[in-house]
Amino acid sequence: MDGLLLKGLPGLPRELQLVRGEQRALVVKDATTARLLADLITGLEQPPPDATIDCTGDIRLVPAEGGLLPHLDVLGNIVHGHTVTHRVTRRAAEEESRETAARCGLGDVLDRYPHEITPGRRRLAGVARALRAHPTAIVLEDAPGLPTWGSLLWFENPELWFPTLLLITTDPARTTGFQHAD
Repeated sequence: MDGLLLKGLPGLPRELQLVRGEQRALVVKDATTARLLADLITGLEQPPPDATIDCTGDIRLVPAEGGLLPHLDVLGNIVHGHTVTHRVTRRAAEEESRETAARCGLGDVLDRYPHEITPGRRRLAGVARALRAHPTAIVLEDAPGLPTWGSLLWFENPELWFPTLLLITTDPARTTGFQHAD
């Protein structure tokens, strides 16, 4: 299978299979369950012994606030996501990161620091950073009070066709643009 298979995880249907390029939303009962699922799926926590997390490649997490490093500007954050995983030259990483940033609508804020841009732009920068790692799947954390992922993501962005996007939220009203994973 080319995508992501989740089985036996708390708060999930018995089995959830997502194919590469699919955008799905998972609505869970509370923020604690959402955080636990995100950590389990991305490997930050050990899954229960009877659980299955199967992915054909890398899984990246984009925290609700974007997960940017405060001491790096937006370009530096995106480049960091690229150079850490691909061992490319700084020049090549910057060039490719600028292209990804432009596709994510961030071309005009590359020299700004995370605290200098809007929460929505921080979220997009987190997605751009994750995309530079060429993951099979990206897990998007959600939080009330922030722009919805569906309002931010331009699903026609060619780079978003390749990874599976899994939104984990507690509010069904925040899933616009995503198919529900029941």
